[in-house]
Amino acid sequence: MKSFNIQFENEKSLNFFVESNKIVDYENILIQVFTGIIDEKHSLKISYLLKKMLPHSHIIGTTTSGEIYKHKIHNKTTLISISVFDSTTVKSKFYKLDGSFRISNIKDDLIMDNTKVLIIFSDGLKSDAERLLKKISLLKPEIIIAGGRAGDNLEFKKTYIFDEQTQSDDACVIASLSSDDLIVNNEYLLNWTPIGKDMIVTKVDGNILYELDNTPVVEIYKKYLGRDIVDDLLFSSLDFPLIIKRDKLLIARGAVAKTEDNALVFAGNFEQGDVVRFSIGNMEDVINDTAKYFSYYNQMPAESIFVYSCSARKFLMGDKLEDEMNILESLAPTVGFFTYGEYFHSSNIAEILNITTTFLTLSETSKIKKRTLNNVPTQKYDVVKKALTHLIKVTTKELEHTSTYDLLTEVHNRAEYIKRIGLKLKSASRYKEKFGIILVDIDYFKLVNDNYGHAVGDSVLKKFASILSKNVREDDFVARWGGEEFVIIANHVSVKDLERLTKKLQKVIAKTSFTPVPKLTASFGLSIYIEGDGEETLFRRVDNAMYAAKKDGRNTYMIG
Repeated sequence: MKSFNIQFENEKSLNFFVESNKIVDYENILIQVFTGIIDEKHSLKISYLLKKMLPHSHIIGTTTSGEIYKHKIHNKTTLISISVFDSTTVKSKFYKLDGSFRISNIKDDLIMDNTKVLIIFSDGLKSDAERLLKKISLLKPEIIIAGGRAGDNLEFKKTYIFDEQTQSDDACVIASLSSDDLIVNNEYLLNWTPIGKDMIVTKVDGNILYELDNTPVVEIYKKYLGRDIVDDLLFSSLDFPLIIKRDKLLIARGAVAKTEDNALVFAGNFEQGDVVRFSIGNMEDVINDTAKYFSYYNQMPAESIFVYSCSARKFLMGDKLEDEMNILESLAPTVGFFTYGEYFHSSNIAEILNITTTFLTLSETSKIKKRTLNNVPTQKYDVVKKALTHLIKVTTKELEHTSTYDLLTEVHNRAEYIKRIGLKLKSASRYKEKFGIILVDIDYFKLVNDNYGHAVGDSVLKKFASILSKNVREDDFVARWGGEEFVIIANHVSVKDLERLTKKLQKVIAKTSFTPVPKLTASFGLSIYIEGDGEETLFRRVDNAMYAAKKDGRNTYMIG
């Protein structure tokens, strides 16, 4: 495959570009049109010209809040990206999001057995992008989804999407790429550092946030960010978006308006129970670690890169984003636009992102060409701001460690367990995930303190905690519940898996020297999450099982 990218000037230069690159010779052609000129006639004229020149092409277009071309940021231009494929089938379809629209139509129209990716452009102001993405992602979960919501140069008046025949301010246009050879990677860059305390979303309706920690959200903003932020909400609060962590994905949400009843409207949805924190931009990390980022992405096959980046990110970072784009342009021809929300679906993650740069790498070959980072001047940064950002990042990490880890044993503390189990229960309910709990109590630990002193007791606790941490799987979670009790959250397990893990821990404990204590054993309670479990019901089962193990003679386990 190959992409030919051009800024539109006139019909003559466009025709010359198409002919000189012999694009008409290709059968499988995807054309993306990104325009910051918010004029329906202009958009449809260009699409009509392209279809006339390349009748085999599939055209999807959107209005923008800026365009990305040759690692540079452009404004109020029209950018055309023509991608040609050797072995990939291209399809596209325009859908008006009215009463006649059915999600099943997308499957019938666009999805084949070997479909690898869907690229979606939708209007940026009217349709429910979150709902649309969630439903599309269920059609065939292994398909990657990327793209963005249309922009209008931050005027928030009218956005629209189009193909070669029609346009609409309440619709979506989707392209599918299907091939056994096509290699697709969906990636994102955020570089916002979470700061401050965790807060729980306690009252929300979609993208309208009313309360955090049972406190009106406007009062939270005033308390932590000051009254001026709330008074100048649209622009000031974007510097401090809320960050949600879902699975391993950090999702930013920026406030864009305030309602009459003092709720805040965001550019994406929340769910009740979400844990959020304020955050601050940390773009300097990209610049400091340019070589590291390039080295990481350089391992991916890439013949073309499509970028869908948030208009708020552009507003906040300005020309500094060009340093980020240069990394991508060094890998392959890069083109894209600034959105009012980025479609991102990969694995079991399906989210509308904000303040993020998402990008697709595409290649019809697994061969990786020799590539070097383009040597271009980097943007200048405010030295004081850079130092302050670094200070906040480092101190935040230190405070996080202090507040989430047990100081003696260096495993997580009880408060962190309570937070994690709440998130785990929510995730398990939403995604039908399996997980289990193991509660561990060191047998006769009081005698260790009584006979050998608390210094030895502390040493035993540290060594015991280390055994647990080193012998669970990487994505499992270990915390000190209190005293000589520890709790383990084991992900994606059955009862048999919990038993195997417990027996493994018993063997390691038996082989470990706790000198001067001659021998150490432990009692274990095991339980698997059952649909409908709350924190209290699940813990009661595992706690009862652990005490049953103690009554049964200790140095054993029971299943609750």
